[in-house]
Amino acid sequence: MFFRIPLVVIFLVVCSVQGLAQSATLKGTITDNLGSPASFVNVVEEESKKGVLSNAEGYYEMAVPANKKVIIRVQGLNYQDINFSVKLNTGESFIQNVTIHVKEEVEIIVIGEQIKERKEVSTGVIETKDVAVLPNVSGGVETFLVTQLGVQKNNELSSAYSVRGGNFDENLVYVNDFEIYRPFLIRSGQQEGLSFVNPDMTDKLTFSSGGFQAKYGDKMASVLDVDYRRPRSFGGSVEASLLGANLHLEGINQSKRFTYSTGFRYRDSRIILGSQDVTGQYLPSFIDLQGFFTFQINERVHLEYLINYARNRFSFTPEDRTTDFGLVNFQSRFTVYYEGEEDDRYQSLMNGLSLVHQVNDRLRLKFLTGVYDMSENEKFDIIGDYFLGEVETDPSNENLGEVKQELGSGTFHDWARNVLDTRIYQSAFKGEYNGSKHDVKFGFTYKREVINDKLSEWERRDSAGYSLPYSTNTVELFDVLKPEPFNLTSNRYSGYIQDTWQLHDSARVFWNYGVRFQYWDVNKEWIFSPRMQLAYKPPTRKDIMLTAAAGLYMQPPFYREMRNLDGEVNLDLKAQKSAHMVMGFDYAFEAWNRPFKFVTEAYYKYMWDGVPYEFDNVLIRYFGKNNSKGYVAGLDLRLNGELAKGAESWVSISIMSGQEDVRDDFYTDYEVRKEKEDAGGQVINETLDTLSVSNVFPGFIPRPTDQRVSFAVFFQDYIPKFPYLKVHMGLMFASGLPFGPPDNQRFRDTFRIPSYKRFDIGFSALLFDLDKKKEKGKVPKNFFAGMEKIWLSLEVFNLFGINNTVSYIWINGLDPRTGTFGQYAVPNYLTQRRVNLKFKVDF
Repeated sequence: MFFRIPLVVIFLVVCSVQGLAQSATLKGTITDNLGSPASFVNVVEEESKKGVLSNAEGYYEMAVPANKKVIIRVQGLNYQDINFSVKLNTGESFIQNVTIHVKEEVEIIVIGEQIKERKEVSTGVIETKDVAVLPNVSGGVETFLVTQLGVQKNNELSSAYSVRGGNFDENLVYVNDFEIYRPFLIRSGQQEGLSFVNPDMTDKLTFSSGGFQAKYGDKMASVLDVDYRRPRSFGGSVEASLLGANLHLEGINQSKRFTYSTGFRYRDSRIILGSQDVTGQYLPSFIDLQGFFTFQINERVHLEYLINYARNRFSFTPEDRTTDFGLVNFQSRFTVYYEGEEDDRYQSLMNGLSLVHQVNDRLRLKFLTGVYDMSENEKFDIIGDYFLGEVETDPSNENLGEVKQELGSGTFHDWARNVLDTRIYQSAFKGEYNGSKHDVKFGFTYKREVINDKLSEWERRDSAGYSLPYSTNTVELFDVLKPEPFNLTSNRYSGYIQDTWQLHDSARVFWNYGVRFQYWDVNKEWIFSPRMQLAYKPPTRKDIMLTAAAGLYMQPPFYREMRNLDGEVNLDLKAQKSAHMVMGFDYAFEAWNRPFKFVTEAYYKYMWDGVPYEFDNVLIRYFGKNNSKGYVAGLDLRLNGELAKGAESWVSISIMSGQEDVRDDFYTDYEVRKEKEDAGGQVINETLDTLSVSNVFPGFIPRPTDQRVSFAVFFQDYIPKFPYLKVHMGLMFASGLPFGPPDNQRFRDTFRIPSYKRFDIGFSALLFDLDKKKEKGKVPKNFFAGMEKIWLSLEVFNLFGINNTVSYIWINGLDPRTGTFGQYAVPNYLTQRRVNLKFKVDF
């Protein structure tokens, strides 16, 4: 028995060695047809059904039977399956690199020099390399969104944008599946600082301007879906300019399991703010620190961690202001001398952790949890003594350009101590199952929102020595907002399921249909939003695409919509609701042997249970009631392509009309008759008799975002004979938005701000390019050895120095043309011409 046990062990070892000796090793790298590594793709031996999963670099290694022909299948999510056969000798190690094709989807879009396809209607992909070169005052990716259909942006200081008649709060932003929030108390673009998205860390930006799928959340206008990059090697960039500095580092460890991408941004916009009418000491300071880390637990499971810390501080001590406005033959000058200061602080911290499990080649699951913490403090105490005068406009008068008559004078005093703390917890589960004909996506999200708000602000007005509103007994304040501190803790539950069904192979017909729901325990409202998209590409015309989308888009209230103009909170406010219909036509073609694409979409949105609002610069003030209905209809057109090889340009135009009817919005009409009683032809008495009093309901009026026409051009080209020099030009025109006096009466907001006109130009010099050095066989071994590109850029913002109006301040004064007192709307202008110098190194 003692000898039998070793003999058995020896027998088993010999059999194992013999088995190993009859195998071989197959390894290699899998890339897609666009040149990118194909991560987490299955490589399976057909007979045994055993296989491995490629890693983040697309590398795979597996044992296969030797001395026989074996068939290997390569398959992965969103890739076309591919088979190949090998016959290897015992113990042989063979390298087999594989190219796998991305599944043919629907809509062709042009991105740089590549043509890709997608399934989603009204959706475009933005190349981040173009974001870096577009002359940009705010420094964020939002400026580049004007390249997309239906996007209006007429404030270069702000990252806020409107899409097809929606306001800023109707836009969704996701970063790696986590929803991102904007600060709530910001009043003007100069206070904003940096937006959340860091372009240096971004891999892909996907934007949808309406009719989007059920997988996206409950907003009524648009979706910006951002994917941060998982780096495959060490790299980074350093950028410095007159507006601040950026630092970005990314890399992967030796085992290829841990990746990191970090970014630091600092912005100081003093040179921009110094061009405004209000002079003084501007001290803006904006800091943003982000990190995106991944860890590969095994071939099928990995972790992702996203962190963002932002600290925005805006301090301002105004000194004086001089603004000229009016007509050619009636010019006015508004002069103010200030005392006091403003100190605003906005701080946010976001942490997000997710676990991704590639269950098999068809099923992918993702579990997310995160916390978004934001603290906003707004403090100002500013007194302004103003003088309003009429300016001499007669060229023959020696006092041309001087004030010839006083129209009004007075004092205003603005004071605020506002504090808002917001904390949002979220946990989510998302999944995707990819079949041969169906691509099913599903998910569920839970959010817990904690709001603590303390609002305290007032405004005092004094005109011609009289406090407004006038009282013989007391000094009255013009406006007061000082409700009781408000605290709210609530829970939201939402989910969705959708399917993309490929109806026909040859015609490539795709139908996406789905539904999402949400329940909020404050207003006890359930909402359900069915949505669908259809895309058809004729088999005989691969250059044409026809698209359609329809669905319900409902936006449950957040804290901002619930607080009305008097500071009161309406806890019974219901979701705003809308129905979208979109029809589109795409045509891809070639000109000058380069790709181009023309896209047009017509849309109609009907809205009900809306919450009316008014704009104050970038601050939205809601009425806090579901008492409006309305519609938006329009047509968007865009043409983009490479006028110069490797440099994409575009032109877009949007035509739109947005109207709304506010219930209970009316004014009183008095019909008056003036009678004279006379005797012998002599007037002996005059009486005013009121014949009737009636309430007039205005009906449909323009929505605050009713921008009828917008036009934008972005052009890139190389300077002849200097291929390393590039010019970038951006032109924007947008017709004026509605506005009205500050009386909280929506029906009076029918005046129009002057149209927005702006021309920016930039020049970029590529001082060093490693790829071109390698093409010439000149690999640097000195200081430049670790660098890829070095850029030097010169940007000129608002080249023609056009005064663009963003809002108004209303002042009482005399109108000499009529001899009566009234209100003057004094424009608040945006930035003037400014120059920025930028230096960037990629390594």
